[in-house]
Amino acid sequence: MEVLRRLPTVLTAEELLDKIFGRSSKVSGGNERERIVNKLSTISNVSKDYFNRIISSHPNYESLPGFYRDMVDLIVGIEKMKNSLASLSWADSMIHKIVSKSIERIRRGQNPVAVYRSACGRIASVIEDIDEDLKFLNEAKNKLREIPTLRDMPTVVVAGYPNVGKSSLVSLVSTAKPEIAEYPFTTKKIYIGYTKDLQLIDTPGILDRPLAKRNVVEKKAVLCLKHVADAILFVIDPTETCGYPLKSQLSLLEEIRRIFGKPILEVYSKADLHDFRDRMAFSTKNGEGVKEIMEEITKLAVKIHSQTSTFIADSGQTSTQEQHS
Repeated sequence: MEVLRRLPTVLTAEELLDKIFGRSSKVSGGNERERIVNKLSTISNVSKDYFNRIISSHPNYESLPGFYRDMVDLIVGIEKMKNSLASLSWADSMIHKIVSKSIERIRRGQNPVAVYRSACGRIASVIEDIDEDLKFLNEAKNKLREIPTLRDMPTVVVAGYPNVGKSSLVSLVSTAKPEIAEYPFTTKKIYIGYTKDLQLIDTPGILDRPLAKRNVVEKKAVLCLKHVADAILFVIDPTETCGYPLKSQLSLLEEIRRIFGKPILEVYSKADLHDFRDRMAFSTKNGEGVKEIMEEITKLAVKIHSQTSTFIADSGQTSTQEQHS
C-alpha cells in the first residue's frame, strides 16, 4: 500500500531539538523583547508543522482493508502506533501552551531572556519525553515498507512448508526474484510476482503447529491465505529433502483446507528426484510439469476472481465486485 511506503523519516529528540532551536536562532527583531517573542513563535510554528506532517502522513489504521490492517498490527502493532502518534500530539499541545504562557509573561514585563531560557528547558524536556516514540515511529516506517502493494487481479498464494520449492517456482514463472537458498526460512518477506494473468504471492514457509506458536514469518503467510488468495497452490516435497516429513506436510495441507476454505491445487515439487505422480508434479531443474501446473492454477484463480473480486485500492478502500455467469 503506497501510503505506508511514503511515511516520512522521523527525527530523534536530539535531531528535532536541533531543528527547532536552529531555526529559532536565526530569528531577529526590533528589540530584545520582540526578538525573544519571535523566537518563541518560531519554535511553536516549526514544532507544530513538523508534528502535523508526521501525524497526517499516517492513515487511519483501524479503517485499512483487512490485509493491510492485520499486517501492520503483526509487524509493528496498531495500538503502539496509535499511542506513539498520540504522544506527538501531546508534545505539540504542550509546546504550544509553554510558548503561549511564556509570551504572556514577557508581555507582562518579565525578563524576556530568563523567560526564554526557562521555556527552552521545558520544551526540551517535553521532546526528550517522546524520544522513544519518535524512534519507534521511524523504525516502524522502515518495517512497513516491506508490506507489498497488491493489484486487483486473480491472486494465487503459494504455500507449504519451508524449503519445499515455492520460491524456486515463483522465480521461474513470474517477475518475482526471491532469494533462493538450500535452507529453511530463507523467505522472510512476502514476494509478489506477475504472469500475464496472475498475481503470485510467494509466502514464508508455514509449519504445522497452532497459530499462537507461529512466529511473525509464518503469520505473514497466514494473512495472505486469509485475505488475498483467490486460490492456493500448495507445494509438497515428497522427497522430504526439505527437512520435514511428508506426513507433516499433508497435515498442514488439511489444516489450510479446513481453516481458509479456499480452492487448493496441491502439487509435488522436485519431480526430477522422485516418481510420485498421484498429484501434478513439477521440477524447476528440468521444467517438467511447470507449464501444466501454471495453466491449471491460472484457470482456477481467474474463475474464482471473476465471481467475487475483493480488491484493495491505493485510497485504502476495499471494494467488492460480484459477477454471476
